[in-house]
Amino acid sequence: MLRSENYVPVSRRNVAYGVIIVLFALLIGKFYYLQIYQHEKYRERADYNRIRLVTTNAPRGLILAKNGKILAANRSEYTISVIPVELVQVDGVLGRLSSYLDLSRSDIEKNMIKYGRGRFLPARICRGIPIDKLSYIEEHKNELPGVMYSEFPVRLYPDPSSPNLTHILGYLREIDKETLKKMDGGEYQLGDFIGAQGIEKQYELTLKGKKGHLYYQVDAMGCEVGLVQDRPPVLAEPGENITLTIDADLQAYAETLLNRKIGAVVMLNSITGEILTMVSKPDYRLDNFAGFIDTHQWQQYLTDPARPLLNRATMGLYPPGSAMKIITTIAALENGLVNSNWAIECMGEYFYGDRIFGCWKPEGHGIVNMDKAITESCNIYFYQLVQRMGLNQWYKIASQFGFGQLTGVDLPEEYSGLAPDKEFMNKKYGKRGWTKGYLLNIAIGQGDILVTPLQMATFAARLATKGKVVMPRLVSEPLISESNRMEQKVKLSRSTWSTIYKLMYKVVNDPNGTAYSSRVFNRSVKFYGKTGTAENPQGKPHAWFVGFANKGNQSVSIAVLIENGGHGGESAAPIASKMIQYFYGINSEILTLQ
Repeated sequence: MLRSENYVPVSRRNVAYGVIIVLFALLIGKFYYLQIYQHEKYRERADYNRIRLVTTNAPRGLILAKNGKILAANRSEYTISVIPVELVQVDGVLGRLSSYLDLSRSDIEKNMIKYGRGRFLPARICRGIPIDKLSYIEEHKNELPGVMYSEFPVRLYPDPSSPNLTHILGYLREIDKETLKKMDGGEYQLGDFIGAQGIEKQYELTLKGKKGHLYYQVDAMGCEVGLVQDRPPVLAEPGENITLTIDADLQAYAETLLNRKIGAVVMLNSITGEILTMVSKPDYRLDNFAGFIDTHQWQQYLTDPARPLLNRATMGLYPPGSAMKIITTIAALENGLVNSNWAIECMGEYFYGDRIFGCWKPEGHGIVNMDKAITESCNIYFYQLVQRMGLNQWYKIASQFGFGQLTGVDLPEEYSGLAPDKEFMNKKYGKRGWTKGYLLNIAIGQGDILVTPLQMATFAARLATKGKVVMPRLVSEPLISESNRMEQKVKLSRSTWSTIYKLMYKVVNDPNGTAYSSRVFNRSVKFYGKTGTAENPQGKPHAWFVGFANKGNQSVSIAVLIENGGHGGESAAPIASKMIQYFYGINSEILTLQ
């Protein structure tokens, strides 16, 4: 049999060899690129398929009272989440979840959209799961691929007998997409809690802590089969604790005194500015906000005409009434317009132009000097006194005592109130639209002047320390150095301070004083004050008391406001007296007599 010899030209063979070498080079290069150069990238992708990253939330820092009593702690609630990409037979899994959780399918799908962050990340569908339902989910986890549960720390208020501290502590709320966008994400994600009011909001970054991570091995069905051994968990770091300046017992007592009333009480350490008590009524139990508040209940709070969500101590704006006569008196004395002996006759009415301005005492006070004007709170005296001064002379003193300004308290919600000067009046009424007649109302704390109870307590503190400017604080962490604080001082003449102290003492301790029935029966405690009755177009007048008390080196300042409370001497002063006596530990029998 003849056999022909195959012949391949050398050039063609070399081309074939070259093609083979190039192909193998490309294949080896691609292997190198994938297996070595891009090793970390593809290893992470492979790990992503087999490892589930579970975020563990950090417990918030504790909030404690001055004596170390825990006011806000933490407890855990359980949440159920789903990872969309791992849901096998979506209809079946969601149907079983709906049955197990007593939750409608539509609610589950809405929550998947609301809390969804992508196909590969958990989306929370249910929260506040009771332990019996959680156990049932765990028993059937093989039927629920892509379903996971986690613990979520929420606030716990451990002592039911503790004061409410509603507007001081504040509450938490779920962070929404708009807030998340403003914060540029950071360590937050949809569904996290964030401080919404009070200390919780002011010190959010201190309290929130740092999240941790757990790494779980999952099978092809998305079911967890244990922790990944070569990836140690990153433990969550709890937030820092915060100790308040609040005296818990004094706070609880103040809350009791304001039960069934609408108003506020603020008591400060006059020297340091530490807030010992801050109460706003009506309020609410923070337990209602400890976890996830029901939408219907939230709407009830928002629409309640008594406005329990409003912190009246820092955001309630009221005319100060006769308490502002102290400012008018100081302005007159410091500008040398009168001396303390200057007197007028009060007949119960004062005619200015074509208007009649009345005194609170219709029959009048008779001959009135400065002593009697403050002690008995005669309006006519101050109507005539203020005519001797310019508005800006009055405003200069008012601004030195903090009116029309923020106090700088460490809370996120505070209003500055209003103290009018000529610029304000010209802007509001026009240069020719107002006259000195407007000063008559301003002199007695009515008209274009608004204050908060916290401002009034700070005003009292400056009086108590003869001008020392302190910043009211709820957390003992000064924002400015003590040396800078000492430089800030309201400078009045020695004689003015002496006169003001004498007059405020007589308001409380003279038989004719408007707060005489609220005097303190203890010689070691010197109690000074001024009542106020602020006219209110919506009903009865608001009742005010502002004052301070000294015992040895201790000094506390207080402001009490009772909405629609009538005369300050009848409803506000007795509360202030009881607070002072409680603080100084004066015999409880005397408290009962008061």
